[in-house]
Parts: sequence; C-alpha cells; structure tokens
Amino acid sequence: MAGFCRLYFLKAMKKIQFSVVAMLAAVCMACGSKVTLNVTNTLPVDRMGEMVEFPASEIAQIGEEFVICNAQGEEIPYQLTHDGKLIFNADVEANGTATYTVRKGKHAEWENVACGRQYPERDDDMAWENDRVAFRTYGPALQARGEKGFGFDLFLKYASEEPVLEELYGTALNPETHKKMKELREAGNKAAADSISRAISYHIDHGKGMDCFAVGPTLGCCTPALLDSADNIVYTWCYNSYEILDNGPLRFTMKLVYGPISIDGNDNVTETRLISLDKGSQLNKTVVTFDNLQKEAKLAVGISLREADPEEYVMDEQKRFIS
Repeated sequence: MAGFCRLYFLKAMKKIQFSVVAMLAAVCMACGSKVTLNVTNTLPVDRMGEMVEFPASEIAQIGEEFVICNAQGEEIPYQLTHDGKLIFNADVEANGTATYTVRKGKHAEWENVACGRQYPERDDDMAWENDRVAFRTYGPALQARGEKGFGFDLFLKYASEEPVLEELYGTALNPETHKKMKELREAGNKAAADSISRAISYHIDHGKGMDCFAVGPTLGCCTPALLDSADNIVYTWCYNSYEILDNGPLRFTMKLVYGPISIDGNDNVTETRLISLDKGSQLNKTVVTFDNLQKEAKLAVGISLREADPEEYVMDEQKRFIS
C-alpha cells in the first residue's frame, strides 16, 4: 500500500514535523493588470500535477474574479483556501520553471474533485475523497450505540477519478432497499436478501472501488494516538465535533475534535486534527494537537495489520517498513 498520511504534531511551544521533501519553490511577480507566478522545480525529475501554494494576498490587485492560465494559454482550476492561500496543480519539468498568469475574468465551471461531508445517515461518518482515494472516520452516533471505532478507514477507488462516496453511501443505505431485504428475511427468503445485500455493499467492488480495510478499535490507516506510561494506546475513539473549512474543488480540509480523555493523571486532554486532502495526492496531511497535557507523552502512529491475511502485507521490523 502507499502511505496514507503526512503527520504534523504540535506540542506546547515546540513544533515537530514529519514531512516529505520540499516540493516546489515559487516566485510571484506583479505586472500591471496581471500577475505572473513562476514555479521552480529543483529536482532532476518531472513534477506533474503537483499542488503548489501562493499567498492569496499576492494576487489581491486582480480582484475577486480571475482566471489562471499556463504557458500555453490554457485555463486551469484553482482554489482559494480558508487560510488565505491560492492553490493549483502545476506541471514542471525536471530542473525547470513553469510560468502561470493570473488575470481578470470569469473562470470556467470546475468539477469538485476534493470533497467530503458528514454522513448522519451512517452514524455520523465523516468521509472525504479526491481523484485517487477516499477515507472516512467514525462519529458520535456510532459511539453512542456502544461501538468502538477509531482509526481512518480507506476506500480504494477503481477506474474513476470522479467522486464516488455519494453513490456508494447512497446505494448501501437506501431505505427502500433495506425495507425490501427485511421483508425477504421475514418471509424466509434469506438467500435473496443476502444477494441484495452483496449487490449494494461498498465492501465489494462493483466497478468503482470499495472499502476493503477493516478498522474498528485500531489505528486504522496511520491514525495517531497517545501512549501512556506503560506503552498502552489511549484511544480518543470517535470525534465529538467537526468543522469543514475547505470543500473543493482542489482541496478538502476539516477540523475534528476528540476527547476529553485522561492519561497518566492528566485529565481533560483533548485532541484536534486538522486534516486536508488535495487533488492528485494519495496522502492526507494531518496536523495533530493535544491540549492540557502536563508533560511530554509518547505518540503511536501505525497501520493495522490483519493476521487473517498474512500474504497481504510485508513487515520488516529491522528495516522499519510495512508494505
């Protein structure tokens, strides 16, 4: 499997970051009624479709309506984010520079690629996706039913760069379909009911993808959790509040708040996750903050492995990797 998230951990006044190599350097030049954005690739490999960021203030002179074009004059999608950034996907050849022009005008209608929402019809799941992959995490309605869910879940997308979650959830949760299955079971026709259940399940690939990853009370796909002094994982379980900050077309961002929990005598410890997913990325970026910790604590990050599928992964504890 590919990696699932880049994690940034914040504690007290010290910031600890785990990240990939710096992506693309950028320079911004103003010229009359347009702004020229130069994106430089310092690596010896082509960087195609990678997300770049500029301060939105750099283009304030253009006004609220504008378009961005590449060197060939083709308009490209962009997004203004909640934290004051202008983002778009750039193509830059190895050791090269690509030029993009911002000018006044009305932009085209773009498909919302990086998007998500809360699904109260499925126990308050928060689910989000882009053109590559989809994720979900579990909400307060699930916890209220006494179930324990924690880590990020993963939907693999197949043969579709378009959003699929609405269709997958809508098909699986259709009340008329569930009413029909109930009637069949009550009439003693379990086989027919089971056949319908398989046909609507998002745990089976029907051509666009599936949820093939079992999570439950585990770290799931690279979800962080505190460790107590005995190195036991202390789960915050399901989120208790959420806020969607960006909802496409190129970036989805949300804030989830967990807890409070108690750990090693520290009461009222809360966890905040700021999660974002960009078009073209298979990785979430997750900024994790723990409040009310009185002393440093260990943190666990991991991917849950299933003994029932021993041939589905390779783990090397000496070389410290899971594939």
